Amino acid sequence: MFKQERCDLCGECLVKCQWIRADTDQATQWMAAMIKGEKTPVLDQCITCYACDEYCPSDAAPFDLIAELQEKYQVVPARQIEKTETRFSFSGELRDVPSAERIMSTCVFGKTDAHLIGGKIYDLPQIGGKPYFCWIMFTHMGAPSIQEKHAREFVDRLAATNAREIVCFHDDCYAMLVRYAPEYGIRVPFRPVHLSEYLVEYLSSHRNEITPLNMPIAYQRPCASRHTPEKEHFIDEMFELCGVQRVKRNYDGVNALCCAGIKTVLGMGDPRPDMETNIRDAKNAGAKALVCLCPMCMHALKDVAADLQMPLIFLGDLTRMAIGEIPRPDMD
Repeated sequence: MFKQERCDLCGECLVKCQWIRADTDQATQWMAAMIKGEKTPVLDQCITCYACDEYCPSDAAPFDLIAELQEKYQVVPARQIEKTETRFSFSGELRDVPSAERIMSTCVFGKTDAHLIGGKIYDLPQIGGKPYFCWIMFTHMGAPSIQEKHAREFVDRLAATNAREIVCFHDDCYAMLVRYAPEYGIRVPFRPVHLSEYLVEYLSSHRNEITPLNMPIAYQRPCASRHTPEKEHFIDEMFELCGVQRVKRNYDGVNALCCAGIKTVLGMGDPRPDMETNIRDAKNAGAKALVCLCPMCMHALKDVAADLQMPLIFLGDLTRMAIGEIPRPDMD
């Protein structure tokens, strides 16, 4: 939630933004106006990548202010939001809920991307589908009230497993549990485990099965990771265990470039030029593959990556390659 008392109107959140065009004076004026609840060009230029929250030196969470105003001024039509909410809502009874100390939640990707959830690294009880949808995407649609509306039921359904730990397959689910739920005053009665932490644990306990991949890769950091930068070290630990080298490029870490797929939803034009800029940056830095944490990034970048001959590898699949369970991509 936006913390007005922390905002000193430095404008840094908007000046550093890779999507909004503003110098310090303009950024300061726009932030002051938005604090008053006024509409500014920021609402139409914002691609909802959450980066401004990470750029803010005062930890004021400016994105939450932008999202609230996007909803107030209906940047995304209310009918579209209502239709999407209906699509992901669940009102039935939970069935076949496993009982275990540790369970993996696959969000909705068990059906849409089941090929990414295979092999022995995923050999633990799982839950998934609409009952366990995390709702983070609604801040991408300028509808934060929908996200907050469903947050408690999301936590409660996970808690119904009585698991001590929930491994989050999707970065968004982890962000909901670690960042947003506590801000909504919702107690999370289990420990959320990020997928990267889980994979580091798996690789560390199966070192004898690892054959170093010895290839340079670039990392596609997803938007939701802006909410939980404290877990980023697990990404590098995993890369080290797999024997890959993360190239130094322009669009990495705090300077990561969003996959830009959300531009289509927001009606902000063709995302392809931005995707090409991102992937060419990885190629120019010497990467032979682009490793993605979010399946949605892979969907968004798939066609452009194919055209530019940049293999996309899901984070879990990188682990499976390192232990010889699936082949590495052809990079000749």
